[in-house]
Amino acid sequence: MNIRAQMELFNTCFCKVNELYREWAKQNGMSYNTMMTLYALGQQQGCTQKQIADGWLIPKQTVNTVVKELEKRGMVRFEPLPGGKQKAVCLTESGQIYADRCLKTLYESEERAMRSLGDALAEAFLRGNLAYAEALEKEVRRHG
Repeated sequence: MNIRAQMELFNTCFCKVNELYREWAKQNGMSYNTMMTLYALGQQQGCTQKQIADGWLIPKQTVNTVVKELEKRGMVRFEPLPGGKQKAVCLTESGQIYADRCLKTLYESEERAMRSLGDALAEAFLRGNLAYAEALEKEVRRHG
């Protein structure tokens, strides 16, 4: 298979995975961005909005909108970080319960999907994706 065909297949798969996450979010009564923000907070409790935006590739304004909505619903609170104006976004107790309940089925689906690959293929999949992301980042940064 030539490189263009490989890239087409890779990008088709990448888009399909993103669409499946969007579908899951919709099925569970939330937007994709809300789901990803909850996912981020589940992975790193007490991160900043900037860290969520940068780490999960969600526009800063979108993260801000989602976080403000979660705050109105009593699911997150803000805690000042030492030495600056930034505040950490933290799930409240009810927010943690909500996130755990909502994301449990997603985590289980992800885990079953990875297990279905078997250890060797799952390991190769992750190593390959990481290596490709690093190589593409170098190219994009070098050649724009």
